[in-house]
Amino acid sequence: MTEQITEKKHCAMDTRDLVTLLADLAEQIEILIGKKGTISVFRYAGKQLGKRLGAGQEGDAEVARAIVAKFFQDKEFMDAVSLQGQNAELRGCRIGLVLRERGIDAGSHALCNFGFGLIDGVTEAVTGRRIITLHVASEYHEAGITCHETW
Repeated sequence: MTEQITEKKHCAMDTRDLVTLLADLAEQIEILIGKKGTISVFRYAGKQLGKRLGAGQEGDAEVARAIVAKFFQDKEFMDAVSLQGQNAELRGCRIGLVLRERGIDAGSHALCNFGFGLIDGVTEAVTGRRIITLHVASEYHEAGITCHETW
């Protein structure tokens, strides 16, 4: 008897797939606990992840921001993160693009609040100071989306 070996095709999720899945999850949670509850849950989850990312690292806000920027870029959630003072510019935000396709403005969705919580958690872990990250504006353009936040 001859054995036939079949190669199993590997289907990895890319960042867009992950963001789409999380957006679907947020929609289902919103049905159960409402929009404010969903935002709170996602922001809390982001903050807990942020605390883990920043654990054991000490420094100022710039160290915390560098950790967050590297995370966003390594995970391909953003093309680039520029920081100036208390302001951040997030170019090529994959979350904002998925939300746009769903007719949802970036900055107010639970997924955006996950990112805001992540920033808050890393900053608190690294600096010992609490902050509240807020969305300022989003710009949709030919190259994608650019979000402006206060950190």
